[in-house]
Parts: sequence; structure tokens; C-alpha cells
Amino acid sequence: NSHILDLLTEAEGRTACLFRGRSQKARSFARYELAWQGRGELKTLSLLEEQSAVVLTAQRLACGFYVNELALKLLPRQIPLEGFFEDYAHTVAALARPDEDLEPLLRGYERSLLHYLGEGLESIDLAALEPEDCYVYEAQRGLRLAGPGERSRGPCVHGETLRELLGGGVQTPRGRQEAKRLLRGLLDHHLQGRRIMSRALFPGASGQRQENQEP
Repeated sequence: NSHILDLLTEAEGRTACLFRGRSQKARSFARYELAWQGRGELKTLSLLEEQSAVVLTAQRLACGFYVNELALKLLPRQIPLEGFFEDYAHTVAALARPDEDLEPLLRGYERSLLHYLGEGLESIDLAALEPEDCYVYEAQRGLRLAGPGERSRGPCVHGETLRELLGGGVQTPRGRQEAKRLLRGLLDHHLQGRRIMSRALFPGASGQRQENQEP
């Protein structure tokens, strides 16, 4: 009859609450009006009233689980992050639109999350990038030119890809693959070995096939 809910709130960021209720259940991808009481880390909900909900199916549901799992594993509790609530809500709403291209949507969400983790790529000087030069972005260190041995292997990204990623969006197949590898590598650094289980929900989620087919 009781549930512990992990909630993303405008006022306090990620918040854990105890909810006691036999007839009512909370669901993912829904917006609620909330009220709680208590001073500890685990609050007790006194109001849980659904305002609206987004319905996701098939691959878009898997993307929704991925979006939620990243927030659960990377966001600190009870620290409001100005703007992230809106970024999250925009991403979930866009996932429900059948004409929305999933890959740039997820890259935008990953960039937003990295920004709030202090790994913002916005500090890169786009004017200084050479389109066909290869670069390496090291977590919490920044961007540098790739060495000779890193150009043929390793997490390299071309200057053109970085310009597109931080500009209007990545369009080329090479750029999309490099952008995904770059952002996922930075996220994995902050995850510190914790696995993102929802990645297994995507088609061909193993080895090279996962990298090619997963949004």
C-alpha cells in the first residue's frame, strides 16, 4: 500500500517521497500537482494529483525510459537545477510526436544533462575549429587536438561535427555517430561504472550493432 516515488520537481529538483495509497498509483511521463510534508530526505506526500500525461509506445517508450534513467542516476537530490525541468518536459513531450526525429532529440537532452553536471560543451570556441581536424574532448578537462594514434581509433570527433552539434544540429551519418559516441562517453564518465539498463531495450543492443541501431 506504500510506494517510494522519485520525482522531478520544479521547486526542489529530484526528490524522493513516500506515497501511501491503495487506489491511486503514480505513472511515468505524467505531470502532477504535489504537496508533501517532512524535513528529512524522504518526504511524505499528502497530495498527488495528475494534471496531464504523455503516452509513449514501442521505441519511443524505450527512449523515455532512457531519459528517465539518466536523470535518476545522474541528478543530485534536492538541488534545483534552473532550466532542467523545462528541458526534460520538452524532451518527453517531443518523444510523443511521431514525426520527431529521435536521434537529435536524445542528443539535445544528453547535452542539457551534461551542462547541468558541469560538463557544458558551450565553452568550445567554434571559430577556432577546423572542419576536418580531429579532436578529443576529455571529461572535466576540455577539448584538444587528437594525436596521430588517436585519429584512426579512439573517441575522436571532427571539427565539423562539433560545429553542427553546438549549432543547428548534426545531419551527416558520420557526424551523428561521432556526436553520439562523444556524449555517451562523457555521460559514462559521470556514471562512474553504473550501467544504463534501458539501453538494452533498443534493437540489436549488443556490441557494434547497438552503436549502429540505438538512437
